[in-house]
Amino acid sequence: FTALTFLEFFDNQLTSLDVSNNTALKWLDGWNNQLTSLDVSNNTALTHLWCFGNQLTSLDVSNNTALMGLDCNDNQLTNLDVSNNTALMALYCNDNQLTTLDVRNGNNQNISTTTSYYLNLTNNPQLYCIDVDNASWSTATWTVALGFIDNQSFFSEDCGVK
Repeated sequence: FTALTFLEFFDNQLTSLDVSNNTALKWLDGWNNQLTSLDVSNNTALTHLWCFGNQLTSLDVSNNTALMGLDCNDNQLTNLDVSNNTALMALYCNDNQLTTLDVRNGNNQNISTTTSYYLNLTNNPQLYCIDVDNASWSTATWTVALGFIDNQSFFSEDCGVK
């Protein structure tokens, strides 16, 4: 099924999934399973990835430059880098164990900030510094009060600089 463009599976007990040959895949919706890993590196046409409620410890979306929506909340992720995802308009990575998050994709202003329905970075107690395009804009827009980030989190254009 290399021409498969939409795959939805949820509320199962799947522990693994191989979509490496599904290069036309645009929408992958696999939430509330038991996935411990998910390789989407060959799925370069992917625009939506919903993989929340699994047991993922890592997720590499660097090849998914067409990705517009990513929901990877409620996993065990410690690092997430969406800097190559320049089309991103929705990001949910709440309820993980993130210590690093890089959102410097040149497109931060296109991630909707009208409600927390398009951005949620909360419940990552060890996430302090979040890499963004413009720290001033993000601080003014993605506020704690609106539920976008946790109290201990702050924005920087380079978290690696001390």
